[in-house]
Amino acid sequence: MAADERVGILIEKYGDMILRLCYTYHKNMPDAEDSAQDVFLKILEKLPEFNDEGHERAWMIRVAINTCKSRLRSLRLRRASSIDDVDIPVMDKYGDDRGVLEAVMALPERFRTVIHLYYYEEYSTPEIARLTGRPETTVRSDLHRARKRLKAVLGGGYDFE
Repeated sequence: MAADERVGILIEKYGDMILRLCYTYHKNMPDAEDSAQDVFLKILEKLPEFNDEGHERAWMIRVAINTCKSRLRSLRLRRASSIDDVDIPVMDKYGDDRGVLEAVMALPERFRTVIHLYYYEEYSTPEIARLTGRPETTVRSDLHRARKRLKAVLGGGYDFE
């Protein structure tokens, strides 16, 4: 299979997931789209061989996280667009309730990342620890603290356990 065909398949398979993850870092769609594009350019440059689909997905997430962090560090981007400007299903799990998305996006980056990977991408805490390069106990602690903050903001109407 040609390189551009392979990248096209990966874009089709993981494009929305990568864009959503990038959005949790940048809080605005233009920067999230730029980072997502950079992720797929890196794939085209490196064209790694993956052991299985789980390895492939984990690699994509790790590259997306690193790309977003690098972009934020180098460009010092701190602007955000309105949550209403988002055209993709950023948090379909919660339906049309923008309050949940706004509460998640208001969390510090480390909490947003674990909430997104745990609830939306359905990774376990050991998997999140591997993806983020943090100890599993730190991931569980961040998840607990993030849930506590979300409950305080959203009230008892949501179950984050």
